Amino acid sequence: MMENRHVLVVEDSRVQAKIISQHIAEATPFPTIVAHTLAEAEEVMTGRRDAIFVAILDRNLPDDPEGRIVPLATSLGIPSVVMTASFSEEVRQQLLEQNVVDYFIKNYSEMVAMERLIERLYKNQFVRALVVDDSKLFRHRLTEQLKNLNIETLEAEDGRQALDILAANQDVTLVITDYNMPNLDGFGLIEEIRQTQAKDKLAIIGVSAEDGSHTVKFLKVGANDFLIKPVQVEEFSCRVNQQLDMLEILAKYRELCDKQVK
Repeated sequence: MMENRHVLVVEDSRVQAKIISQHIAEATPFPTIVAHTLAEAEEVMTGRRDAIFVAILDRNLPDDPEGRIVPLATSLGIPSVVMTASFSEEVRQQLLEQNVVDYFIKNYSEMVAMERLIERLYKNQFVRALVVDDSKLFRHRLTEQLKNLNIETLEAEDGRQALDILAANQDVTLVITDYNMPNLDGFGLIEEIRQTQAKDKLAIIGVSAEDGSHTVKFLKVGANDFLIKPVQVEEFSCRVNQQLDMLEILAKYRELCDKQVK
């Protein structure tokens, strides 16, 4: 098991930092490390990087008027979740450009959602995914988004290569595949996978620039879900985490059934 179990909370208000830390302590099994300034955060991020799996960040720090805290975390490979007092489309675009995992308003209902995300990000450290697309640019984009979610990712440029990778990496539990590819398209790939891997053990998300019949066909051949290009970051993260949550729920259900049979 990986040792990085800590949540870094960066918040200039000591009262707010205490509230956030208490909520995390009560709702999750993860200890927190608290910093109140950019200088303190940088010292913790660099000195205790291996202990941290996610950072909860305030973008308004007294010694950081330029908002360097998020790029700092990104440069060190620490997934960032931003808590903000206000929200606008401009703020959203800035955060997405900085590759944050997600963003939340500072209130109780949002805090609950953030706590669920923290737990998912911890579990994602033990997940392997495969991205299949003949576009190197699109593969890279999805791989980076999965990396932000703490998910280790493999890549394939068509369905045939994807099957070879899956045969050699049987711990892959999530496949994200395009439809239109040479050698073996997304529909054919899913049909091949479903001959040996059930939907409750390996989740597949189909991706295409076309909706309508493609949506139906992806689901009919065995995909768990479907996304339309261009994929919005927030929707992508939500769908991926939902599928991983469902796999976990089904695994627990199978385990419970096995115990009852015995």
